[in-house]
Amino acid sequence: MSMFEPLTSGSGAEAAEMSEHEHDILLIAGSRPEVARLAPVASAIAAADRIRGITVATGSDPMGVHETFEALDVATDITLLLPGDVGPAVADVAAALLTRLDQLMVDQDPSAVLVHGGGLAAAVAASVAFWRRIPIVHMQAGMGTDDLLCPFPQEAHRRVIGQLASLFLTTSGSALGSPLGPNVLTIGDTVNSLPGPSDRNCRDALQRAHEQHRRLVLVDLERSSSLPVLGGLADLLERYPRIEILVTGSLATEEPALSLAGHPRVTVVPRLDLPDELAVLAAATVVVTDDHELVVDAPGLGTLAVLVDGPNVPQPGDSIRSIAAHDAAASVAQVMDGDHGRRPASSDGFEAARAEQAVAWMFGLCRSPQLGPEVTSESGSESGAEESSEA
Repeated sequence: MSMFEPLTSGSGAEAAEMSEHEHDILLIAGSRPEVARLAPVASAIAAADRIRGITVATGSDPMGVHETFEALDVATDITLLLPGDVGPAVADVAAALLTRLDQLMVDQDPSAVLVHGGGLAAAVAASVAFWRRIPIVHMQAGMGTDDLLCPFPQEAHRRVIGQLASLFLTTSGSALGSPLGPNVLTIGDTVNSLPGPSDRNCRDALQRAHEQHRRLVLVDLERSSSLPVLGGLADLLERYPRIEILVTGSLATEEPALSLAGHPRVTVVPRLDLPDELAVLAAATVVVTDDHELVVDAPGLGTLAVLVDGPNVPQPGDSIRSIAAHDAAASVAQVMDGDHGRRPASSDGFEAARAEQAVAWMFGLCRSPQLGPEVTSESGSESGAEESSEA
Protein backbone atom coordinates (compact mmCIF):
# COMPACT_ATOMS: atom_id res chain seq x y z
CA MET A 1 0.00 0.00 0.00
CA SER A 2 1.34 3.46 -0.88
CA MET A 3 1.70 5.60 2.22
CA PHE A 4 0.92 9.20 3.06
CA GLU A 5 1.25 11.46 6.09
CA PRO A 6 -1.90 13.33 7.24
CA LEU A 7 -1.44 16.57 9.15
CA THR A 8 -0.68 15.98 12.83
CA SER A 9 0.25 19.46 14.05
CA GLY A 10 -0.26 23.08 13.11
CA SER A 11 -3.35 24.63 11.55
CA GLY A 12 -4.81 23.61 8.22
CA ALA A 13 -4.66 27.22 7.04
CA GLU A 14 -0.94 27.40 7.72
CA ALA A 15 -0.33 24.15 5.86
CA ALA A 16 -2.34 25.35 2.88
CA GLU A 17 -0.40 28.63 2.73
CA MET A 18 2.92 26.83 2.88
CA SER A 19 1.99 24.37 0.14
CA GLU A 20 -0.31 26.23 -2.23
CA HIS A 21 -0.73 23.83 -5.12
CA GLU A 22 2.28 21.95 -3.92
CA HIS A 23 0.24 18.81 -4.41
CA ASP A 24 -1.45 17.59 -7.57
CA ILE A 25 -3.66 14.60 -8.24
CA LEU A 26 -4.48 12.81 -11.48
CA LEU A 27 -8.20 12.06 -11.85
CA ILE A 28 -8.11 9.16 -14.32
CA ALA A 29 -11.33 8.15 -16.10
CA GLY A 30 -11.70 5.31 -18.58
CA SER A 31 -15.46 5.40 -19.21
CA ARG A 32 -18.44 7.76 -19.17
CA PRO A 33 -19.75 6.47 -15.80
CA GLU A 34 -16.33 7.12 -14.29
CA VAL A 35 -16.43 10.67 -15.64
CA ALA A 36 -19.86 11.13 -14.04
CA ARG A 37 -18.26 10.37 -10.65
CA LEU A 38 -14.91 12.14 -11.15
CA ALA A 39 -16.07 15.35 -12.85
CA PRO A 40 -17.82 16.68 -9.70
CA VAL A 41 -14.67 15.94 -7.69
CA ALA A 42 -12.57 17.85 -10.22
CA SER A 43 -14.93 20.81 -9.84
CA ALA A 44 -14.76 20.60 -6.04
CA ILE A 45 -10.95 20.50 -6.15
CA ALA A 46 -10.88 23.57 -8.40
CA ALA A 47 -13.34 25.43 -6.15
CA ALA A 48 -11.38 24.70 -2.96
CA ASP A 49 -8.11 25.70 -4.67
CA ARG A 50 -5.91 23.71 -2.28
CA ILE A 51 -4.79 21.03 -4.73
CA ARG A 52 -4.17 20.99 -8.45
CA GLY A 53 -6.53 18.50 -10.07
CA ILE A 54 -5.52 17.09 -13.47
CA THR A 55 -8.23 15.27 -15.41
CA VAL A 56 -7.12 12.41 -17.64
CA ALA A 57 -9.30 10.84 -20.35
CA THR A 58 -8.24 7.34 -21.28
CA GLY A 59 -9.66 3.83 -21.72
CA SER A 60 -10.72 2.06 -24.89
CA ASP A 61 -12.57 5.19 -26.12
CA PRO A 62 -10.52 8.12 -24.80
CA MET A 63 -12.20 10.70 -27.03
CA GLY A 64 -15.62 9.64 -25.74
CA VAL A 65 -14.34 10.13 -22.19
CA HIS A 66 -12.83 13.49 -23.20
CA GLU A 67 -16.14 14.67 -24.65
CA THR A 68 -18.01 13.60 -21.52
CA PHE A 69 -15.73 15.67 -19.29
CA GLU A 70 -16.29 18.66 -21.57
CA ALA A 71 -20.07 18.11 -21.66
CA LEU A 72 -20.08 18.29 -17.86
CA ASP A 73 -18.21 21.63 -18.01
CA VAL A 74 -14.95 20.13 -16.76
CA ALA A 75 -11.89 20.71 -18.92
CA THR A 76 -9.99 17.61 -20.00
CA ASP A 77 -6.37 18.33 -19.17
CA ILE A 78 -4.83 15.21 -20.74
CA THR A 79 -6.25 12.77 -23.28
CA LEU A 80 -4.30 9.54 -23.74
CA LEU A 81 -4.99 8.22 -27.23
CA LEU A 82 -4.27 4.57 -27.91
CA PRO A 83 -2.02 3.52 -30.80
CA GLY A 84 -3.92 2.95 -34.02
CA ASP A 85 -2.94 -0.72 -34.24
CA VAL A 86 -4.35 -1.75 -30.84
CA GLY A 87 -6.68 -4.74 -31.10
CA PRO A 88 -10.09 -4.96 -29.42
CA ALA A 89 -9.11 -7.66 -26.93
CA VAL A 90 -8.89 -6.68 -23.26
CA ALA A 91 -5.23 -7.73 -23.12
CA ASP A 92 -4.38 -5.53 -26.11
CA VAL A 93 -6.08 -2.48 -24.61
CA ALA A 94 -4.56 -3.14 -21.18
CA ALA A 95 -1.05 -3.42 -22.64
CA ALA A 96 -1.44 -0.12 -24.49
CA LEU A 97 -2.86 1.60 -21.40
CA LEU A 98 -0.01 0.27 -19.29
CA THR A 99 2.62 1.92 -21.46
CA ARG A 100 0.75 5.21 -21.88
CA LEU A 101 -0.17 5.57 -18.20
CA ASP A 102 3.33 4.71 -17.04
CA GLN A 103 4.81 7.40 -19.27
CA LEU A 104 2.17 9.85 -18.06
CA MET A 105 3.08 9.29 -14.42
CA VAL A 106 6.77 9.64 -15.17
CA ASP A 107 6.11 12.94 -16.98
CA GLN A 108 3.65 14.35 -14.43
CA ASP A 109 5.11 12.87 -11.22
CA PRO A 110 1.78 13.47 -9.41
CA SER A 111 1.34 13.53 -5.65
CA ALA A 112 -1.50 10.99 -5.96
CA VAL A 113 -3.85 9.27 -8.38
CA LEU A 114 -7.65 9.09 -8.05
CA VAL A 115 -9.63 6.28 -9.71
CA HIS A 116 -13.20 5.07 -9.43
CA GLY A 117 -14.64 1.57 -9.33
CA GLY A 118 -13.17 -1.45 -11.06
CA GLY A 119 -12.85 -0.60 -14.73
CA LEU A 120 -9.88 -1.68 -16.81
CA ALA A 121 -8.32 1.79 -16.91
CA ALA A 122 -8.71 2.16 -13.14
CA ALA A 123 -7.02 -1.19 -12.51
CA VAL A 124 -4.11 -0.43 -14.84
CA ALA A 125 -3.69 3.11 -13.48
CA ALA A 126 -3.64 1.84 -9.90
CA SER A 127 -1.04 -0.80 -10.75
CA VAL A 128 1.22 1.68 -12.50
CA ALA A 129 0.87 4.19 -9.66
CA PHE A 130 1.77 1.51 -7.12
CA TRP A 131 4.87 0.54 -9.07
CA ARG A 132 5.87 4.21 -9.16
CA ARG A 133 5.15 4.55 -5.40
CA ILE A 134 2.41 7.10 -6.02
CA PRO A 135 -0.45 7.07 -3.45
CA ILE A 136 -3.78 5.85 -4.82
CA VAL A 137 -7.19 7.17 -3.80
CA HIS A 138 -9.94 4.66 -4.60
CA MET A 139 -13.54 5.80 -4.90
CA GLN A 140 -16.27 3.16 -4.58
CA ALA A 141 -13.83 1.09 -2.55
CA GLY A 142 -14.57 -2.27 -0.96
CA MET A 143 -16.17 -5.35 -2.45
CA GLY A 144 -19.41 -4.79 -4.31
CA THR A 145 -20.44 -8.46 -4.16
CA ASP A 146 -19.27 -11.61 -2.40
CA ASP A 147 -18.41 -13.27 -5.73
CA LEU A 148 -15.02 -12.52 -7.29
CA LEU A 149 -16.45 -13.16 -10.76
CA CYS A 150 -19.61 -11.08 -10.36
CA PRO A 151 -19.59 -8.71 -12.13
CA PHE A 152 -16.72 -9.84 -14.33
CA PRO A 153 -14.06 -8.52 -14.42
CA GLN A 154 -14.90 -5.34 -12.46
CA GLU A 155 -15.24 -7.02 -9.06
CA ALA A 156 -11.77 -8.58 -9.30
CA HIS A 157 -10.30 -5.26 -10.45
CA ARG A 158 -11.93 -3.47 -7.53
CA ARG A 159 -10.38 -5.90 -5.05
CA VAL A 160 -6.94 -5.59 -6.62
CA ILE A 161 -7.11 -1.80 -6.38
CA GLY A 162 -8.18 -2.19 -2.76
CA GLN A 163 -4.89 -3.93 -2.00
CA LEU A 164 -2.87 -1.10 -3.53
CA ALA A 165 -4.73 2.04 -2.42
CA SER A 166 -3.85 4.42 0.39
CA LEU A 167 -7.23 6.11 0.86
CA PHE A 168 -10.60 4.42 0.44
CA LEU A 169 -13.71 6.49 -0.32
CA THR A 170 -16.97 4.55 -0.06
CA THR A 171 -20.55 5.39 -0.90
CA SER A 172 -23.15 5.77 1.83
CA GLY A 173 -24.32 2.22 1.26
CA SER A 174 -22.60 -0.68 2.95
CA ALA A 175 -19.88 -2.35 0.88
CA LEU A 176 -19.26 -6.03 1.47
CA GLY A 177 -15.80 -6.66 2.83
CA SER A 178 -14.86 -2.99 2.92
CA PRO A 179 -11.29 -2.61 4.14
CA LEU A 180 -11.17 -1.60 7.80
CA GLY A 181 -8.90 1.12 9.10
CA PRO A 182 -8.52 4.85 9.61
CA ASN A 183 -8.19 5.52 5.88
CA VAL A 184 -11.73 4.42 4.99
CA LEU A 185 -14.11 7.36 4.61
CA THR A 186 -17.76 7.40 3.60
CA ILE A 187 -18.48 10.27 1.22
CA GLY A 188 -21.60 9.13 -0.65
CA ASP A 189 -21.98 8.76 -4.41
CA THR A 190 -20.43 11.75 -6.16
CA VAL A 191 -22.78 11.33 -9.13
CA ASN A 192 -25.29 13.08 -6.86
CA SER A 193 -23.09 16.19 -7.02
CA LEU A 194 -23.74 16.56 -10.74
CA PRO A 195 -26.11 19.38 -11.71
CA GLY A 196 -29.70 18.35 -12.30
CA PRO A 197 -31.04 17.93 -15.85
CA SER A 198 -31.34 21.14 -17.86
CA ASP A 199 -34.49 19.93 -19.63
CA ARG A 200 -37.48 20.94 -17.49
CA ASN A 201 -39.64 17.94 -18.38
CA CYS A 202 -36.79 15.60 -17.64
CA ARG A 203 -36.09 17.35 -14.34
CA ASP A 204 -39.77 17.14 -13.34
CA ALA A 205 -39.87 13.40 -14.12
CA LEU A 206 -36.87 12.70 -11.90
CA GLN A 207 -38.34 14.81 -9.12
CA ARG A 208 -41.67 12.96 -9.26
CA ALA A 209 -39.92 9.60 -9.20
CA HIS A 210 -37.85 10.65 -6.18
CA GLU A 211 -40.62 12.30 -4.17
CA GLN A 212 -43.21 9.58 -4.82
CA HIS A 213 -40.73 6.69 -4.47
CA ARG A 214 -41.32 5.44 -8.00
CA ARG A 215 -38.93 3.33 -10.03
CA LEU A 216 -37.78 5.05 -13.19
CA VAL A 217 -37.72 3.23 -16.53
CA LEU A 218 -35.66 4.92 -19.25
CA VAL A 219 -36.66 3.98 -22.80
CA ASP A 220 -34.17 5.22 -25.41
CA LEU A 221 -34.85 3.91 -28.92
CA GLU A 222 -33.47 4.88 -32.32
CA ARG A 223 -34.33 2.12 -34.81
CA SER A 224 -37.74 1.56 -36.39
CA SER A 225 -37.40 -2.16 -35.66
CA SER A 226 -37.72 -1.25 -31.96
CA LEU A 227 -41.26 0.16 -32.33
CA PRO A 228 -42.87 -2.92 -30.67
CA VAL A 229 -41.19 -1.87 -27.42
CA LEU A 230 -43.31 1.27 -27.29
CA GLY A 231 -46.44 -0.79 -27.82
CA GLY A 232 -45.81 -2.69 -24.61
CA LEU A 233 -45.36 0.33 -22.35
CA ALA A 234 -49.08 0.84 -21.72
CA ASP A 235 -49.33 -2.64 -20.21
CA LEU A 236 -46.36 -1.91 -17.96
CA LEU A 237 -47.97 1.29 -16.70
CA GLU A 238 -51.18 -0.56 -15.89
CA ARG A 239 -49.41 -3.45 -14.21
CA TYR A 240 -47.00 -1.34 -12.15
CA PRO A 241 -48.63 1.79 -10.69
CA ARG A 242 -45.38 2.91 -9.05
CA ILE A 243 -43.16 3.30 -12.11
CA GLU A 244 -42.29 6.43 -14.04
CA ILE A 245 -41.33 6.10 -17.71
CA LEU A 246 -39.17 8.53 -19.67
CA VAL A 247 -39.09 8.00 -23.44
CA THR A 248 -36.35 9.54 -25.57
CA GLY A 249 -34.55 8.93 -28.86
CA SER A 250 -35.68 9.13 -32.48
CA LEU A 251 -38.76 6.97 -31.86
CA ALA A 252 -40.01 9.45 -29.24
CA THR A 253 -41.54 11.40 -32.14
CA GLU A 254 -43.41 8.37 -33.49
CA GLU A 255 -47.11 7.75 -32.88
CA PRO A 256 -46.83 5.07 -30.16
CA ALA A 257 -44.79 7.45 -28.02
CA LEU A 258 -46.98 10.46 -28.76
CA SER A 259 -50.06 8.55 -27.64
CA LEU A 260 -48.40 7.84 -24.30
CA ALA A 261 -47.31 11.44 -23.76
CA GLY A 262 -50.58 12.36 -22.06
CA HIS A 263 -50.17 9.74 -19.35
CA PRO A 264 -49.33 11.31 -15.96
CA ARG A 265 -46.44 8.87 -15.42
CA VAL A 266 -44.89 9.20 -18.88
CA THR A 267 -42.48 11.90 -20.03
CA VAL A 268 -41.46 12.13 -23.68
CA VAL A 269 -38.26 14.03 -24.48
CA PRO A 270 -37.17 13.56 -28.11
CA ARG A 271 -33.52 14.29 -27.44
CA LEU A 272 -31.42 14.43 -24.27
CA ASP A 273 -28.05 16.12 -24.22
CA LEU A 274 -25.23 14.10 -22.68
CA PRO A 275 -25.34 15.54 -19.13
CA ASP A 276 -29.10 14.98 -18.92
CA GLU A 277 -28.74 11.47 -20.34
CA LEU A 278 -26.20 10.56 -17.65
CA ALA A 279 -28.39 12.05 -14.91
CA VAL A 280 -31.44 10.06 -16.04
CA LEU A 281 -29.45 6.88 -16.56
CA ALA A 282 -27.99 7.14 -13.04
CA ALA A 283 -31.47 7.61 -11.56
CA ALA A 284 -33.14 4.81 -13.53
CA THR A 285 -33.86 1.31 -12.29
CA VAL A 286 -33.68 -0.10 -15.80
CA VAL A 287 -32.90 1.22 -19.28
CA VAL A 288 -34.50 -0.27 -22.40
CA THR A 289 -32.52 0.72 -25.48
CA ASP A 290 -31.16 -0.32 -28.86
CA ASP A 291 -28.06 1.85 -28.28
CA HIS A 292 -25.19 -0.48 -27.38
CA GLU A 293 -23.08 2.38 -26.00
CA LEU A 294 -25.81 3.25 -23.51
CA VAL A 295 -26.06 -0.39 -22.48
CA VAL A 296 -22.32 -0.50 -21.82
CA ASP A 297 -22.59 2.60 -19.60
CA ALA A 298 -25.60 1.41 -17.58
CA PRO A 299 -23.94 -1.09 -15.19
CA GLY A 300 -21.31 1.47 -14.23
CA LEU A 301 -24.12 3.73 -13.03
CA GLY A 302 -25.89 0.92 -11.18
CA THR A 303 -28.67 0.53 -13.76
CA LEU A 304 -29.96 -2.71 -15.25
CA ALA A 305 -30.05 -2.75 -19.04
CA VAL A 306 -32.32 -4.38 -21.60
CA LEU A 307 -30.66 -4.35 -25.05
CA VAL A 308 -33.19 -4.50 -27.88
CA ASP A 309 -32.24 -6.63 -30.90
CA GLY A 310 -28.53 -6.30 -30.20
CA PRO A 311 -25.64 -8.74 -29.74
CA ASN A 312 -24.41 -9.25 -26.21
CA VAL A 313 -22.03 -11.89 -24.90
CA PRO A 314 -23.14 -12.46 -21.29
CA GLN A 315 -20.53 -12.44 -18.55
CA PRO A 316 -20.88 -13.66 -14.94
CA GLY A 317 -22.92 -11.15 -12.99
CA ASP A 318 -23.85 -9.30 -16.17
CA SER A 319 -26.89 -7.05 -15.65
CA ILE A 320 -27.44 -6.72 -19.41
CA ARG A 321 -30.23 -8.68 -21.08
CA SER A 322 -30.32 -8.98 -24.85
CA ILE A 323 -33.84 -9.60 -26.17
CA ALA A 324 -36.02 -9.18 -29.24
CA ALA A 325 -38.10 -6.01 -29.46
CA HIS A 326 -41.42 -7.75 -28.78
CA ASP A 327 -40.00 -9.28 -25.56
CA ALA A 328 -38.87 -6.00 -23.99
CA ALA A 329 -41.96 -5.47 -21.85
CA ALA A 330 -41.68 -8.98 -20.42
CA SER A 331 -38.02 -8.41 -19.53
CA VAL A 332 -38.82 -5.15 -17.75
CA ALA A 333 -41.63 -6.94 -15.91
CA GLN A 334 -39.13 -9.55 -14.69
CA VAL A 335 -36.99 -6.75 -13.27
CA MET A 336 -39.97 -5.22 -11.47
CA ASP A 337 -41.25 -8.54 -10.15
CA GLY A 338 -37.77 -9.39 -8.89
CA ASP A 339 -37.81 -6.16 -6.85
CA HIS A 340 -34.43 -5.15 -8.19
CA GLY A 341 -35.38 -1.48 -8.10
CA ARG A 342 -32.56 0.48 -6.56
CA ARG A 343 -33.25 2.69 -3.58
CA PRO A 344 -30.64 5.44 -3.89
CA ALA A 345 -29.40 6.82 -0.60
CA SER A 346 -30.45 10.35 0.23
CA SER A 347 -28.03 13.02 -0.92
CA ASP A 348 -27.07 16.39 0.53
CA GLY A 349 -25.01 17.43 -2.51
CA PHE A 350 -21.71 17.47 -0.61
CA GLU A 351 -20.32 14.16 -1.87
CA ALA A 352 -17.71 15.75 -4.14
CA ALA A 353 -16.74 18.27 -1.45
CA ARG A 354 -16.19 15.37 0.96
CA ALA A 355 -13.89 13.71 -1.57
CA GLU A 356 -11.85 16.91 -1.90
CA GLN A 357 -11.65 17.27 1.88
CA ALA A 358 -10.44 13.69 2.24
CA VAL A 359 -7.70 14.19 -0.35
CA ALA A 360 -6.65 17.48 1.26
CA TRP A 361 -6.39 15.66 4.59
CA MET A 362 -4.29 12.95 2.96
CA PHE A 363 -1.86 15.64 1.80
CA GLY A 364 -1.74 17.22 5.27
CA LEU A 365 -3.59 20.38 4.22
CA CYS A 366 -6.29 20.12 6.89
CA ARG A 367 -6.64 18.52 10.29
CA SER A 368 -9.80 16.49 9.68
CA PRO A 369 -10.85 14.25 6.78
CA GLN A 370 -14.47 15.25 7.41
CA LEU A 371 -16.21 18.44 6.32
CA GLY A 372 -16.88 20.82 9.19
CA PRO A 373 -20.52 21.18 10.31
CA GLU A 374 -20.43 24.86 9.38
CA VAL A 375 -20.20 23.91 5.68
CA THR A 376 -23.40 21.88 5.54
CA SER A 377 -25.24 24.15 7.98
CA GLU A 378 -24.47 27.24 5.93
CA SER A 379 -25.75 25.51 2.80
CA GLY A 380 -28.87 24.39 4.61
CA SER A 381 -29.51 27.95 5.82
CA GLU A 382 -29.10 29.32 2.30
CA SER A 383 -31.48 26.69 0.94
CA GLY A 384 -34.04 27.49 3.61
CA ALA A 385 -33.75 31.21 2.90
CA GLU A 386 -34.31 30.61 -0.80
CA GLU A 387 -37.41 28.53 -0.08
CA SER A 388 -38.78 31.24 2.25
CA SER A 389 -38.22 33.97 -0.35
CA GLU A 390 -39.93 31.88 -3.02
CA ALA A 391 -42.88 31.35 -0.71
